[in-house]
Parts: sequence; C-alpha cells; structure tokens
Amino acid sequence: MIVVLYQKGCFRIARSIASDLKTAFAEFVSVRLIPADAPSKWLEDPSWDDLLVAVYRDSQTFSDSGNGFIEEYINQRNGQATLLPVSLSSEPQKPPAAAAAIKALEFNAAASGPSGRLVNRIGGMLGLRWQGRDSSVFISYRAQDGAEIATQIQEYLASLGHSAFLDQAKEDDHETMILPGRAVQEEIDHALENATMVLLIDTPSAPDSKWIDHEVNTAGSLLLPVLPICFRELADRKRGPRFPSLFALQRWVEMPLPAKSSQPLSQKQLEEIVEEAEQYLCEVFQRKCRVPFLVEREFVSRGFAWNVLDKRLLMFQSTKNVPRIATNVISHCSVFDPNYGPAMKRFMEFLKEAIRCNFSLFIYDGNLLPTSQLETIADMHDEPVVILHHQELATLIDSHFTTLATA
Repeated sequence: MIVVLYQKGCFRIARSIASDLKTAFAEFVSVRLIPADAPSKWLEDPSWDDLLVAVYRDSQTFSDSGNGFIEEYINQRNGQATLLPVSLSSEPQKPPAAAAAIKALEFNAAASGPSGRLVNRIGGMLGLRWQGRDSSVFISYRAQDGAEIATQIQEYLASLGHSAFLDQAKEDDHETMILPGRAVQEEIDHALENATMVLLIDTPSAPDSKWIDHEVNTAGSLLLPVLPICFRELADRKRGPRFPSLFALQRWVEMPLPAKSSQPLSQKQLEEIVEEAEQYLCEVFQRKCRVPFLVEREFVSRGFAWNVLDKRLLMFQSTKNVPRIATNVISHCSVFDPNYGPAMKRFMEFLKEAIRCNFSLFIYDGNLLPTSQLETIADMHDEPVVILHHQELATLIDSHFTTLATA
C-alpha cells in the first residue's frame, strides 16, 4: 500500500500525486491519502509494497502527529521502511524531522503524471521491494578504474533511501581471473540472488574482469535487468556497452570518463544515472505486476487452475482436467522489451528441468513482434514453444491451442 501523507495546504498536489500513482499502478498497489494533522495509524498489516510519501511545504511546521505517523511507520518495519519525502517548496528544505535521514525529492509539476519523475522514483522503490525487503541494486565494477565511481553512486543511492550492494571483491595484482576462494564468489552470487537490478560501471578495464563476466552472466540467468553506465574518454567515438550481450538490450547511460579516478561525478550526472535506473525499475515492476495478472485472469476465467512455479523468474503453470483430457501449460511472462533472447534461453533451461507439459508459452509485453522476428527467436532453440503477446492469449486458449503455430 502507498500512503500519501500531506501537510496542511498541500492537499491539492497530494491528491494529484495519488491520482498519478493509481493510474500508473492500477490493480496492483492500493493508494491512500492521509492528512498529517489528523492522528492516524497505518491502515493494514506491514507488507512488501508499503511505501510512505510525505508531502510538505514547510518542514519546520510539519505537525507532531505527522512526524509521529512517520516514526511509527519506520519503527514497525525494523529499519526496512520505504519512505519518500516530497518537497513543494521552491527553496531547499530538509525533510520533516522523522524523515530527516532521506533526501527529499523536489516536486516538479512539469515532470508529474503517471510516467513522470515522481512516479518513476516510487516505481523504482517498489521494484526494489518486489522480491523481498532485502532486495538491492547490485553495483558491478572493476576496482582498477571504477571503485571511486561505484562508491559515489552507492552513497548517492543510499541518500535517496535505496539499498545498494557494492561488490568489494578485489582482483589480486589486477589479474583477470576469479580468485580461488569460494567465499567471495558465494557472496557475490548471494547478493545477485537478492538483487533487483545490476548497475554495471562500464569503464575501459571492465571487459578484462572475469568477475564482471561472471556477474553479467549470472544476472542473465536470473533475468535481472542490467543497466550499463558507459564511461568513455572524449576521444572515444564508440557508443554503448563494451559487453556484446548487453549492447543488444539497447539501454544504457553514456558518461564521460573522469580525467582522474578520484574526480567525483557531478550532481547532474548522479541524477541522470539514478533517473534512468528508476525508470527502468519502474517499467519492469509494472510489467511484473501487469503481465502475470492478465495471463492468470485469462486462464482462470476459462476454468484453469493457476500455480506459481518460480515467482522470481515469472514461470507459471496452468492446468485443466476434463473427462479423458488433461491440459498442462507452462508459461513464462517476459518483462523485457524488445530483446527477448536471454529470457527465451532461460525459459528453455527451465523447461528442461520442469515437469512435462502439453504446451509451453513465452508471453511478452510491449509492441507486437512481426512474424519474422518471432521465427528468429524460436529458431534459437530446439524445444517447441508458442511465442505470443498477452493480448493474443484468449484467442489461443479458446481455440484449444491450435490457432497459433509453434516453432
């Protein structure tokens, strides 16, 4: 649940914020408006999708009851509370006392709306919580030329209330081989298991690191979104990530490489990195909620039982038994767009380990893919899979799985 707690005099904008959130996250997250001047309590038991938005204009006059509401919200969640102060003042202001540890987001009417900056920030925060309260942004970097950059990004994320894991593994004498101690790799793998996104600090020496290769490959097997932050010297005319598998995703941030490793990134650069990461997280979160919801609805409305096989990987099973006929369908709801190759590869691996099924469906979101592209994806693998947009699912089920060709 998202609660928009608003200071007296801020109701109109708080109501507009709540409306944008309801539009952006319709059917997935409930949104409530609560005045800070009226004593109140959180309306439900703590949940993974709880997020408190504190809207204020003057933190010095923020009410005691409002600060008490924030304090109780934080205390009930044992240090894992998700909180966003939103300032309506044109002058720099500290957040209300109870939220002082979190950097406030300045409200910008020009960047409002269901896909605006504020909604993307909240969607990014919810996206980090989708797997569990210990989820984080995993920052991958090469110590040789990326340590200072990675540390600065981690500290900036923390100032915004985001959890970030900084890979502290160092490569002995800059050798490009994973150290023999399993404890380091196990720590990295555990952190990736708990991550919701990988921020890759793509510096000139990054491709020489087998640690980073391992992290990128592991992220692919876990269907984690990877956002490369590409740092290049001004004379370097190349664009995009130095890792071919990530170039195909067509999503990255370009940054000039600092002249010295100790030279800090500017506030504008940090904001650009975080804005792109939050927008990406918000898009993925919305699809993780929307696509399985729509697919489940189509199956259940036609008498199928619905079972979650792997929530993280978005693998689902639909079964229906009628006299002498049993239908067992395994579906993957892909949240990536428009490159589905890595997700299809992971689906194939999952099918080899899963129980036998009559039909396997790779269901995607976004724009409808042309037949030629569907055939290209399908030809990458041996197993027969139906690739379809979620809008085509109802027709397929009603035809008893005969209207769309399989690969």
